[in-house]
Amino acid sequence: MKTETGWRLPVAFLVGAERAIFALVGALFFIAAFAIALRSTVNLWALIWGPRDEMITAGTTFLNLMLLVLMMVELAYTVIVSLQGKVLSAGPFLIVGLIAVIRRILVITIGDVNPTAPATGKAAGLLGSQPIELVILTIVVLVLVGSIVILRERPLSNDLPGGEP
Repeated sequence: MKTETGWRLPVAFLVGAERAIFALVGALFFIAAFAIALRSTVNLWALIWGPRDEMITAGTTFLNLMLLVLMMVELAYTVIVSLQGKVLSAGPFLIVGLIAVIRRILVITIGDVNPTAPATGKAAGLLGSQPIELVILTIVVLVLVGSIVILRERPLSNDLPGGEP
């Protein structure tokens, strides 16, 4: 059986590998967010100068891509916080979830406004489940916003769940 000092080298190696992986993941998130933001300029151009009948589609695509960029940046921020050795908080994850739910709500509502938008996997004539889905998504938005408000109002504590400081 190894002593506690015998584990230092393997643990140090694993910690270094973990940090390298987190750094790679963070860099990939930023590269992907930057690439999507650049690609969305095509949709912005179509929104500004394109035909009027394609305005809703271009605007929807642009908004969808920008929300995706925000999600990626929030996830990259979480990776950065982890690399800095700080304790992860639930806030960034709640924000990513909120953005994802808002994206889904926009897809549903814009699909109702724009009949030429692609169907979301269901037959176009089945409107019955959309109002139910919107109600559920609205409840999820309220829960996520409530959670964010509660997290921001509670006093910051450095105590870990196990009682260790």
